[in-house]
Amino acid sequence: MRNNRIYILILGVLFAVIYSMIFDVKLDLNGDNVHYLTLAKNISDGLGYSNVTPNGTVPASHFPPGYSAFLSVFMLLGIRSLVFFKILNGILFFVSLMGIFYLLWKITDNRVLAFVCALLAVFSPHTLQFSSMVMSEMLFLFCSVVCFYALYKYSAIEGGTSRFRTLLWLFVIIIFAAYAYYVRAAGIALIFAIVIFFLFRGQWLRGIAALGGILLLLLPWWIRNRTLGIESRYFGTMMTVNPWRPEEGSISSVGEFIRKMITNFDETVIKGFREIIFPFIPVNYEVNSSVFQIVTGLFILGIILYGAWNLKLLKWAFIAYLLGQIGLFMLWHGGNESRYVIPIAPFIIVCFYNGLYCLLISRVKNSSKTTLYSPYAFLILIFALWPTVKAISVKAKEPYPPAFENYFTIAKQMQKQLPKNTVCCRKPEFFTYFAPDLYAINYLYSTEPGEVIKDMIEKNVDYVVLEQLGYASTVRYLYPAILANEDLFELMWTLPNPDTYLLKFNRERAIEKLEKNN
Repeated sequence: MRNNRIYILILGVLFAVIYSMIFDVKLDLNGDNVHYLTLAKNISDGLGYSNVTPNGTVPASHFPPGYSAFLSVFMLLGIRSLVFFKILNGILFFVSLMGIFYLLWKITDNRVLAFVCALLAVFSPHTLQFSSMVMSEMLFLFCSVVCFYALYKYSAIEGGTSRFRTLLWLFVIIIFAAYAYYVRAAGIALIFAIVIFFLFRGQWLRGIAALGGILLLLLPWWIRNRTLGIESRYFGTMMTVNPWRPEEGSISSVGEFIRKMITNFDETVIKGFREIIFPFIPVNYEVNSSVFQIVTGLFILGIILYGAWNLKLLKWAFIAYLLGQIGLFMLWHGGNESRYVIPIAPFIIVCFYNGLYCLLISRVKNSSKTTLYSPYAFLILIFALWPTVKAISVKAKEPYPPAFENYFTIAKQMQKQLPKNTVCCRKPEFFTYFAPDLYAINYLYSTEPGEVIKDMIEKNVDYVVLEQLGYASTVRYLYPAILANEDLFELMWTLPNPDTYLLKFNRERAIEKLEKNN
């Protein structure tokens, strides 16, 4: 126990130092974090899980409600600080790492291996970066760790005299698996892992009971969506060629779908897993992997699965979880690089190094102190990992890029100077964060300028911000529509470096023009 305290102290101090280095007080520029915060605010304000639009409140469905509901609890207590929510995610990450340390120690009976794996997970730059965002990944990781912890406790005490404790851990498994799904739909892989866990133990009735309990907890969400006529976006996205270019249509053949799955496997597993484990080795997501890279990626995957196999009591659960996640990666749309791998990154790291260690000791006939302490050799990788962590630290201290500074400045000034409920067209999440009294809507993704203008009329747009944030959709859809209808837009304000324009949309003239053209 004394050794455990030392290990935990080292992990705690090291995590605190590294986390303070990479901590970014700024709003993350992916947009989803603002979406979560806005939905949480609406829940805490009594509006339910909904979006506020010029036409009133509309039930939200883009994300599952779990993370926003979690944030709303703190907002109800009067805590609405962006920094607080970021720190909260950091705490969830650290507690998850401590849970993984405990699990690996108990399962392998090797404190050194557990410590080294947890320490290397601390140095994972991608996970560190997401732990400093207001995003759902860390809460999902936490729920997953709690589930695996509960599965371990269930296995460890099963067959003992305490039937109550066994059932207690079963309830914990059910509750946190269901909540993981409410946080991220990828929680379905966790549910799959739980079912497989019970099946391979020959406990069919327990498996059915666990699945039934989870489905029962998910039923309210499904009933709500069914009642409101909300269809799942996931199936539609899976069948879309490119969700950012709807004009490319849907996947129309089995061959096309298989090619998409192969591409996604290359992106998330062959490249993504390698980037998570060896972030200091550059990965080019723009080109397909070479034969050598594919073989290397499959070798890494093999070691990960071998490491999961050697997790004894939980081997089937971990293998099913990893394979379930890989299956979801293959079904989802591409272009996300290693982003969707982040919630399982610590598990990948732990299974990989556990797999390497098991391969090492399998070659040694007699176990000794040398093999027991051999995992310390893995720590040499910290010298290669440190520059990647340092790079995130440097980036965290940088100001917003000039294009975003301009965009945020325009939003803040519009908040001050324009009437409440004015409708502005452009990136809604960012705009709403800095101009909460105004309505922000996105433009229609259409290559037909007339359709984009028609959509602005229908949405009662008053102003349009033409920015240079780097989104391809601006150049592809918005800019051509403005260029083809310059007489409908009046320049109100320009910010330089890079040029960012605030345009007033003449809705009445646009209506007349459309009627004349028809």
